[in-house]
Amino acid sequence: MTFERIRLARRLRHIAIAMATLAIGACASRPPEDARQYLDEISAATVTVAPGSLVFARERPELAVHARDYITLVPLDVNRSGKHSLYFYVYVWSTIDKRGLPASDAATGQIELVADGKQIPLIASRATPRELGLAESPVRAPSDSARLLIAPTDRETLELLSRATTIHAVEQYGGVGERYELWAGSTGSILALL
Repeated sequence: MTFERIRLARRLRHIAIAMATLAIGACASRPPEDARQYLDEISAATVTVAPGSLVFARERPELAVHARDYITLVPLDVNRSGKHSLYFYVYVWSTIDKRGLPASDAATGQIELVADGKQIPLIASRATPRELGLAESPVRAPSDSARLLIAPTDRETLELLSRATTIHAVEQYGGVGERYELWAGSTGSILALL
């Protein structure tokens, strides 16, 4: 066999394996209604993205008119060979350029959700997105300067958030807590992953 035929045979074998994997994955699980599901071709994980995001905002009138800081939170399910892991895919971003501001204002602190008075800290995963099965970003960044945080979660937390009557976020840094109100989205979208 020539070198080109060997390369072609390998490519065809890889395509056949990928097609079989997709077929098996399609039979094994169906995405929840309205959720988006895709196969991350690099990590071979099946990623299910909740149909909606929760966007929290806080006004920043001291910096500019109509300036806001945002926290965008999207629940994900990552299925790696039948092992499901739940995450919050979080972007922290702003409508203003913070490069000229003091470091304390430009830095992201600890973020927690507060649902019906219960505090839920979002602890960043130490693993890289690729190690978590997210070789490609499941959610487009809302701005070029958005900072990413991926926090593991669990079914009980998603259920708590989906039933909550009041929910907000708090960003803690330097002993100061800044409150973010729910600006867009509904907790009902979280139910799509349950």
